Amino acid sequence: MKNDEVIDNVSGFAMPAASKFDVFNLFCLKNRTVVITGSAQGIGRVAAIACGKAGGNIAITDKDINAAKILEDELKDAGINAKSWELDVVIEDKIIEVFDSISSHFGSLDILINNAGTANRNPAEEMKTEDFEKIIRLNLTSSFICCRTASKYMFKNNKGSIINISSIMGVTGGGPAPNSPYHASKGALVNLTRSLANEWGERGIRVNSIGPTYTKTRLIKELNANKEKLDHIIERTPLKRLAEVSEMAGGILFLASDASSIVTGHTLMLDGGWSAI
Repeated sequence: MKNDEVIDNVSGFAMPAASKFDVFNLFCLKNRTVVITGSAQGIGRVAAIACGKAGGNIAITDKDINAAKILEDELKDAGINAKSWELDVVIEDKIIEVFDSISSHFGSLDILINNAGTANRNPAEEMKTEDFEKIIRLNLTSSFICCRTASKYMFKNNKGSIINISSIMGVTGGGPAPNSPYHASKGALVNLTRSLANEWGERGIRVNSIGPTYTKTRLIKELNANKEKLDHIIERTPLKRLAEVSEMAGGILFLASDASSIVTGHTLMLDGGWSAI
């Protein structure tokens, strides 16, 4: 028995001792390297801040290197160990090159957050095949390649956490605007999460995802300008509001850290109750 444990009189199993239990340490990411795709803005940006504040080494990756460097400077000013890399996740060779550079620079690659993605809000009957496939490539295929690439570093330590950024549209088919390739890719990302969790669990890698509701990022800028659609979204959401991007931080940090050490194959809905209806 460890010195921070006691034996439960009823079950006979070891339990944490109240005097030694450090709840804040559950969320600590000290000495862990966190790779975030598309991290110069939106949910990726808040993930970088949250994981950095928890002590993680932050690898900022984005195809907009200038925006990535601005975030790098901001994180460093806040006392966070961070470095930026230019990465377009639709280029497989570049993913392999950048992940290798990140591992060499920080000495490990422990946590991957697949955030890069976009939408195409056009009617299905008007959707060009190449436009549909472009969204699938960015939102789904690139996430798989990033998972596969990151796993090779995680296998070395028999430990790692992968978080895929899905959506409420990954578990539902509705919405105020047509968005078939986005729905398809985010739904597939949910099941890819389950599949990899089953395949890699015995090797110490946990794979989870989050399902954000409409969040105040660039992806809803167009919808935000349409009062009718915006009112529909708010009325459809039990909490009757959009999500602040900062509200994604808690769920991401939970899944990245040892606070969720028994959680894998799960999609955590950060959706204001959308999926409860």
